[in-house]
This record gives sequence, C-alpha cells and structure tokens, in this order.
Amino acid sequence: MSEKTKKNSNKNKSTRSSGANSPEKSKKTVKSDCKKIKEKTAKKFHAIIKKITKWIKPPAVKANIIISLAIIILIALCIIFFRHAFRPVSYIVRVNDKIYEQYIKNAPLPQKELNISFVKTSDKEADKESFFGPVIKTAGTIQPHQEIALLNQEYEANQKFFIISQDIFLPAVPADFSAKGDSISLNSPELNLTFVTPENLPQGSRALPVEKAYSDDPSYKLIFKTGILCTITEETIMQSVFDYCQKVFPSPEIKSSAEVVTIASVGDIMVARGVQEILIDNENGIEKVFGDTLPILQNADFTIGNLEGVVTESWKNATKTYTFKFKKEVLPKLIDAGFDYLMQTNNHCYDYGEDGFKDTLAAFEEYNIPSSGIGKNIEEAKKFYHTTIKGLPVAVISCGAFPVERSGFNGEKTATATEERAGILWKNDELYDQIKAEKEAGNFIIVNVHGGEEYNFSPTKKQREFYEKLCENGADVVFGSHPHVLQPTEWYGNSLIVFSMGNFIFNGMEGMRGGTDSEVVKIGILNGRIVYVEQYPASIIKNGVKLK
Repeated sequence: MSEKTKKNSNKNKSTRSSGANSPEKSKKTVKSDCKKIKEKTAKKFHAIIKKITKWIKPPAVKANIIISLAIIILIALCIIFFRHAFRPVSYIVRVNDKIYEQYIKNAPLPQKELNISFVKTSDKEADKESFFGPVIKTAGTIQPHQEIALLNQEYEANQKFFIISQDIFLPAVPADFSAKGDSISLNSPELNLTFVTPENLPQGSRALPVEKAYSDDPSYKLIFKTGILCTITEETIMQSVFDYCQKVFPSPEIKSSAEVVTIASVGDIMVARGVQEILIDNENGIEKVFGDTLPILQNADFTIGNLEGVVTESWKNATKTYTFKFKKEVLPKLIDAGFDYLMQTNNHCYDYGEDGFKDTLAAFEEYNIPSSGIGKNIEEAKKFYHTTIKGLPVAVISCGAFPVERSGFNGEKTATATEERAGILWKNDELYDQIKAEKEAGNFIIVNVHGGEEYNFSPTKKQREFYEKLCENGADVVFGSHPHVLQPTEWYGNSLIVFSMGNFIFNGMEGMRGGTDSEVVKIGILNGRIVYVEQYPASIIKNGVKLK
C-alpha cells in the first residue's frame, strides 16, 4: 500500500471517530439557543404588555393626572403673575462716580420707605434683579453741571440744579485809555480780549462792563456756577430726591460777586458867570447845567469834584488875574447833582484871602460838605477824609502842587496852612508817610492833586515824579486837576494816575485850545483793587456840560 493511500485511510478513520461524539454536543447547543429565544420572547412580551397596560388605564386615572398637571401649571402662572404684579419696586439713581465719592458715600441714606438707592454710574451690578427680589428701576441721574448766565439756560420740570460754587469772570483788555467811555464792544474784532477771574486780572489791564453791567450787577452775564444737575424720571419720587439732594448739596450763600465800589471824578467846577444862578433859581437848573452827565455823577458810589473858587460874600479879592467866588446856596445843588466830596486845594482857594477861605470852611461845615487837605490850621489840613463804601474803607486827601501864577500868586507861600493860618495842605515828604500809614491801616487811598502846567497837554517831569511817588507809597488812584485841558491816564503798577481831567463846569473857555474838552472818569473797585476804568468824554457848552 502506498504512502498516499495510508494517509487517506487515516483521515477517514479520524472523521468517523469524530462523528461518533456529535449527538451529545448538538443537544446542548439546542437547549442553549432555545433558552435565549425564550428570554428574548419574554422581554418582547413584557414590553407589549406594558404598552398595552399604559394605553388601557382607566379614564379616571388619566383625568386625575391631567388635572394635577393643570393645577401645577396654574400655580406656576399665579406665582409669576403675583411676582410681577405685587413685587415691590426699588428705585436707583445713578450718580457720577466722583460726586458719589465726595458727597453721597458718607451721607445719611434716604428713608427706607422711599426705596431709593444712590449708586455709582460705573456700578453695572446695581440693576440686576433676583427672581423673588424687588423690581429695580433706574429713576434718574446726578451729574456735574455748569451754568453760565450768558447762555440763559432753562431746565425741565424734572430737573434741578444745585450750586456748589461759582466764579465771576471779567472780560479783560490791555488798558488803552484812548478808547473812552462805554463805546468799547466785546464783539470788536480788534480787541485783545481775555476772560479772567478778578484776582487774576493782569497788571496793566482793565475789565470791561458786560452790557453796561459790572460784575456785582444781578444781570451780569459772566457768572459761571458749578454744581450738580439732578434729573429724575419717576414723578412719584422726584420731590423726595430733590429734598435729599438739597441736604446733601446745600447751596452756599454765594453773592453774585463781591460788590463793586464806583468812584467818579471830574475836573474844575467854576459856577460863577451865571451858572450858579441857573442852579439856584431854576427848578430844573441841575439838569440844564449837568445834562446827560447826571446819571454818571449820581449813580456812582462816591463822586469827587474840584470847586474852583471860594464860597464867600466878601468883596476883598486878591490881586490876581482871575478871582472866583460863589454863593453858599449853590452847595446843596452840587450835592443834589451827585457830588460827595469837593476839593478846595486849588489856586483859587485864596481868591478872597484868608477870610474868604474861612468863609468857605464855614459853608462846607454848614452844608456838611466832605473835603480834606483844608483846615483852620495845618493839623486840620493834614487829616484824611474817611468813609466806608459797601464795606470798603476809603481815605481821601487833597493837596496843592501848582506852580506860581503869572500874576505872582504863590500858593505854597500864601495859601498853605500853618499852625496859625487857615489854608491848604501843600505837597511835602510827610504826606508820603501819611499815605503809607493809611494804606497799612487797610484803606483804599484817593489823592487829589491840583498841579501841573496850565494848557499843557502832557504832564511835566516834576508832576509825573510826584504823582508816581504818591502811588509808590500807597495811593491807589491820583486824580489831577489845574491844567484846564485833558492829560493822559496811565497805570502805575496797580495804581491809576489821571494827570488832568480838564475843566468840567467852566464857561468862557471857548477860545482856549482844548479848554472845552472834558471827561468824567469812573473807576470800579473790586476786592480793594481797581478793575474797571471808564472815561466818558464830554464838552463844555456855554453854562453847562454834556457827553460827547
């Protein structure tokens, strides 16, 4: 038998041997498969039964379930409704962060029943609500604000402005005294105009009135008020918030400005040659003589004039080119015209000798005419006139410094007061010390000087040196007279020098060059310093004066 035949024979034996064991194994396999099929079928059956059971529940059970669900939904809706309908409201007012830190943070809180909270503008969490918490509404804002009178700002009914501070601004220009009166307009393109607070007014500058109003006028337009603007959108709490803000931001007692003291001055007043008769005998004599200058004279707080002559009935006149005397009844008319002080330290004070001068002193005393630099002796003549105007202490002194007249009249030798002689105060070194002492006492110093050369349109060297030295020692303003013509007005530091105001009431000057040109100088003093300077050009007309 071949090897190949043996292999096939062995293979067949093996096959037969395996076939002998297969029936037992097949029985086990069948049992296992049946068990799996049975379990799978049971699961399907149970699932079917479960579905059938679900759909064949009794109607009553199904209805109970539906009712229960409806009740749950209804309760939820009621909760939502009552939450929105009856939940309390809490209002918040958003406040600028800086204002909050400065004023609100440590301030007492509003009453609890008002339900008002003040929060920073930057607080983004303030208006977030919880489900059962109060409804939060933003009811308004509090922001910094500036009010400018010039703009005529108006506020809505739900807004209120609370002032914290304010500043007054002055329109300032370099002092060009060639521009007279109130003809300067803030709209003039050629003006080198700046706006400054009074304390920062540059030296050599002056302030301009705004619509003819000074800074203390209620209608003044350059008032900058800094404060808080409260805007409330919920009417129910508006007044409560305003009341609270009134406590937190109390408005300080701020005046519109420190009061401006106005002082006006004019040149030589000579009421002889028919003028005094118009003043005394004519019902409208004051208006006829002073014309449209009257409002300036009468409205100034203090008005100064140089009475060029004596008040006497004497006929014993001095040997001079011109001598002037007046009736005492003219003095109250000058007071009615607005004059508060009459100067007598001029070259006509001794036109009728010492007796005429003493008559003038008596008349001034009789009519209570303020003056200084004159007296029955040198001690009286050295005394300053003192007054207080709107709280400003003012000291006024007048003196003579005029040259010897062509007629030979020498005021320094003839009219100067001595221990035994009535007369005037003459310029001297002691006057500087007196002015310095008055300044140290806190007074605003006015010096009236009758000096300079007649009909000279520029101050002399001696005149300038004297007036400047007066300022160096404390004079705030020097008003000059005597030249009979206008001379320049200049700043000297913070002091003002008006070298000559010319004539004011002085008929018979038509033939003299510059003799009829006049002016009213008005200064405004704020916080003890001259800030306003106005010059009103005028012309002498026959028996009076009028503005140009």
